[in-house]
Amino acid sequence: MNRRRALGSTLSVALVAAFGAGCAEEQPPGATNVVDPGSPAPRPTPTPSLPTAPLSGKPVAEEVAGRQAVVVPVRVTPGTSPVGLAEADVVYQEFAESESLHLTAVYQSRDAAKVGPVAEIRPVDIRTVGVLHPFVGYAGGPTGFLNQFAAAELKGVTPTQREGAFPSGQASTAALRAAAPKGGAAPTPVLDHATPGAPLASQGVAPAGKLTIAAPGHPTQTWAYDAASASWRGRVGKVTVSVASVVVLTMEYRTLTVRKPSPRSLPGANVYGSGAALVVSGPSSAKAQWSKPGQKLVCNVTDEGGFQVRPQPGPAWVIYAPKTAKVSVT
Repeated sequence: MNRRRALGSTLSVALVAAFGAGCAEEQPPGATNVVDPGSPAPRPTPTPSLPTAPLSGKPVAEEVAGRQAVVVPVRVTPGTSPVGLAEADVVYQEFAESESLHLTAVYQSRDAAKVGPVAEIRPVDIRTVGVLHPFVGYAGGPTGFLNQFAAAELKGVTPTQREGAFPSGQASTAALRAAAPKGGAAPTPVLDHATPGAPLASQGVAPAGKLTIAAPGHPTQTWAYDAASASWRGRVGKVTVSVASVVVLTMEYRTLTVRKPSPRSLPGANVYGSGAALVVSGPSSAKAQWSKPGQKLVCNVTDEGGFQVRPQPGPAWVIYAPKTAKVSVT
């Protein structure tokens, strides 16, 4: 009896083992450690590309790229310490009377808490920025210049009209934007900026490390390339400014006669027409030609092959050099 029970138990264990082995799912040849992968990992969201600012060519937020430009004329003498120039996208320089410079500072991608000393409006401002349709903060001006400003359909404000836009006697670009009429449009690009690795020009490119402009009656202006910051640095009044490119446009200067409110004469750059140009950007220079037929047209700067010169993105300094000036680059 005990022997039959033992034999029965042995057979039962064998049958259970055989049955269990027969029910086990067979794995395909070579497969080991098969694991359920679960839900697939989410793919990373691509970083959205930012638009570029129309005047600097630098990436900016969409709301900044589409806003109106603000312009402030600035008067600089050898003993002046101007403020707010570092934030400008483009600065246009005219050689004015008594060793002074008349600057037209244009702000679009960045704001400056203080800009000054604020100068009167002059024909060079009107003819230069008319194509940009900006809002201008200026310190009045002679009757004839004010009439030209109105005829150009430009909008602006003076400290007398809106004191709050000129805190401490200097312009605030944010305050000027607040004073501007609604609906202002972004400016037209004035330079064709280079893409990474693109040369400054299609031909005639040469190494450059120093640029000098010697205009009669004015201290010689020197710009030097700083490789560490990939920028050109120059002295303006008592401060040093740093820009991505310097554009020198050689042109005729005329004597402007002012009658009201007080008679005087002053030099004025004739920014309409065409002439020779020199552009430095990065460690390179290129000879070029400039052409601006009228107020509402952009000043084109083309190389010896007839193609647009393409400076590096960033702030630019545009110098209106009289034909009597000596311009050299080494």
